[in-house]
Amino acid sequence: DMRPVFTLFGDSITQFSFGPGGWGAALANDWQRHADIRLRGYSGYNTRWALHLLPHLFPSGGRPEDTPALVVVFLGANDATRPPPLRLQPEQSSRQHVPLEEYRRNLVSIIGAIRECGDGSARVLLLSPPPCDDVAWAQHCSTTYGLDPAAEPNRNFETTQQYAAAALEVAAEEGVPAADVHAAFLREEWKDLLADGLHPNARGNAAIAACVLEAIGRHFPELQPTQTAPSALPSKQRAHRGFDRRLGIDFPDHKAIDASDPGATFDKWQRRKP
Repeated sequence: DMRPVFTLFGDSITQFSFGPGGWGAALANDWQRHADIRLRGYSGYNTRWALHLLPHLFPSGGRPEDTPALVVVFLGANDATRPPPLRLQPEQSSRQHVPLEEYRRNLVSIIGAIRECGDGSARVLLLSPPPCDDVAWAQHCSTTYGLDPAAEPNRNFETTQQYAAAALEVAAEEGVPAADVHAAFLREEWKDLLADGLHPNARGNAAIAACVLEAIGRHFPELQPTQTAPSALPSKQRAHRGFDRRLGIDFPDHKAIDASDPGATFDKWQRRKP
């Protein structure tokens, strides 16, 4: 395959990101003809369950061309489910909970597996989970699942904030770049960025896309596209964020094709320096 691959690895916030207005769809639009955005989102998964996917998604060894250029890891929203007992909540409502220290260890294992996959050249970008509006989430669970309105929410802002901080700490300890989605939400009217208290709406998805685009531009300028400008950031803002576009398109641009001898154009393209 001529194009590098960016893998988005996460939970439902990633799985749903190719929907209309989704942050994954925004990346696919910005990197059209430059990179293939591969969606590997698993709704409901926590890092404990995600470990079982690693041998399948990121096998060690293999051909260099099978190695993703970038893996965006976006896990923690489900790990931050609160442990039992919770008032008027069945124990099953906490089944996704992963203790904070185990969450840290699992992130280290995930980063390690990505670093060892293929030829070992995969870059990693770690995202912190967005904040949780426990009041809106409780209302959603009551309306959607018939949960007692007086039940203690199985997620809350304070717990999710601890997991977001842990994700950033792991990134720093492991020497991988991070994009602080949690903090990016808090810089705005963050409750208005969530559809149900947990999952982002269109505005929330745009905020995630902007956060990821900025992080790629800062930490991996060699992955910036040569022709398409990131749409989630205003042009003046992009000019001051150090975007260095170096990733070329696959095959010649149509304007470069010699209509009288297209074969010569493609021959020249094949002989170009990598």
